[in-house]
Amino acid sequence: MTHGGGEEIDLEPIEAILQQACGLSLSTALRRALKGSVERAAQSLGLSASHFVRKLKEGESESVACLVEHSVIGETYFFRHPEQLSALRERLERDFADVRALTLWSAGCASGEEPYSLAMTLAEAGRKRCLDRVLGTDVSERALRTAREARYGKWSLRRLEPHLRQRYFEPDGERLKVRDSVRQKVELRRHNLVEDAPPVSGCQIILCRNVLIYFSAPTAAKVLHNLYGALAPGGLLILGPVEVPQAAPLALEWIEVQGATILRKPLGPPPRRNTPARRHTPSRPLPRARPAAGTKAVSAPARPPPRLPTRFEQAREAARLGQLDEAERLARGAAAEDLCPESYLLLSMAAESRGDLQGAVEQVRRALYLEPTLATGHAQLVALFQRLGRSTEAERSRRNALEALQGMDEATILKGVEAITAGALRKALQTSSRR
Repeated sequence: MTHGGGEEIDLEPIEAILQQACGLSLSTALRRALKGSVERAAQSLGLSASHFVRKLKEGESESVACLVEHSVIGETYFFRHPEQLSALRERLERDFADVRALTLWSAGCASGEEPYSLAMTLAEAGRKRCLDRVLGTDVSERALRTAREARYGKWSLRRLEPHLRQRYFEPDGERLKVRDSVRQKVELRRHNLVEDAPPVSGCQIILCRNVLIYFSAPTAAKVLHNLYGALAPGGLLILGPVEVPQAAPLALEWIEVQGATILRKPLGPPPRRNTPARRHTPSRPLPRARPAAGTKAVSAPARPPPRLPTRFEQAREAARLGQLDEAERLARGAAAEDLCPESYLLLSMAAESRGDLQGAVEQVRRALYLEPTLATGHAQLVALFQRLGRSTEAERSRRNALEALQGMDEATILKGVEAITAGALRKALQTSSRR
């Protein structure tokens, strides 16, 4: 991948600046994208990349803030991890029916899809007349501007059920806008999870999903401690499926609901931990974690230069930015020339976002032709066949996905468009068979 200007950039000190500013630990895809983030940030300030890097090293606050803005915006969409939101709705109806004013915090909300999804979940749980408050926070002011506009394209809505789209959105040009009845429940505020104290206390529900994976282990532990402190007794903490093991040191109860793990702060004094044996910290490092500063051996070899992002990674990034035509172009190239099955999964999601469910099925089948044991591909077919009303094929795909997962460690990160562990996918599939 050729970057504008072609300037050589030493990324190691920039990583350190980012980690100090907002806790990011760039050990995988983010490191590969960092050069592009630096160049986009420099361009936005009208500077060359080398001049911008000098300002970063001098600690100029405007440059550091601009780097953060161009490095942290995460990919998200409405009703991501639907099994978690279904589980949350069940707990709302069961545990909080008599509470008329709940406080919910979406920590690291990016462009706003999650806090609005929470407000919709509250409404679906019969709480339209309650005085609930949803707070969405993020370190990126640019992401928050998008959230405040509440206008979204097809990619952000690709997994939203049609009845929810009709109920909670209204047309606004080529996009859809969140209805005022949902927006008025949501407050959006800038907040740095690493540097700032929690913006609220006594929360009944906190979501911090797919955020901790970008932090070093010590930073993630610090953030989790703060989230725990912001919970009311009996409050619920929901993390991304791949992040749940990181909460093991905290005095939280683990609750399995509809294939999702929800963490609950005890009502009384912290109990003696009785964590089920199958829940254990993986023997290998957690994804995207790296050793704390100062632990690197003196004799360690120099780190090789970061590799350039693959075409599939470029396609996934373009989709995250809402550039669907570019994402599909790159994904087609990766699928045809690199024989990358994940690219077909991304093309399937793009077709699904256009409402072309049969086309989405065909793209997944192409992925499975390349890699017949691709568990995420079989799982994607389950959801598509369910939406098409083809229950027999959905059940067959569910069995195929479970078979592909046999023998995999719970913490194994699966190949696919989104990060998910073998354990999390297995639980979701087993739950779908009981519905």
